[in-house]
Amino acid sequence: MSSGHRYEAVGDGNIGVEAEVVAAPYDAGSGNDDGVGYETSIPVHPKILAPLCYLIPLASGLLIVLFERRNTYVRLHAWQAIILSLFASVASMLLFWLPLVPSAIHLASLVVLCLCIFRAWKDADTLTFFKLGFIGDAAERQVLGTAVLPL
Repeated sequence: MSSGHRYEAVGDGNIGVEAEVVAAPYDAGSGNDDGVGYETSIPVHPKILAPLCYLIPLASGLLIVLFERRNTYVRLHAWQAIILSLFASVASMLLFWLPLVPSAIHLASLVVLCLCIFRAWKDADTLTFFKLGFIGDAAERQVLGTAVLPL
């Protein structure tokens, strides 16, 4: 990774376990707008870019993964949004024959997406990554280079 900050995973991967991207806090008065952990390839602050990943999960997540190369925090949220939307879609397709199950899956994923949007916005100042269990672990592996997907 070419970003200037390091990432430390915290927690055991349970839903809601936080992992922290270690960086200096953002200081607007310092005159240094590209502080460690806050510099991005896309000229938008991570406090806006990270929640944007969940807005249209697959589309916006893929766009941000393709164009954002510097910020680990934003890439983690983009991959988590992609994996969450793929997981919900595949689960609802496999269980389409059960009454109301696909609707319940999509409703649950909508609630989780809203929670992730809020946490991505709220935690952007401290760069704390809100992980969704095995989905967050898969996003970590993808961003940190231990997975084999090409993006």
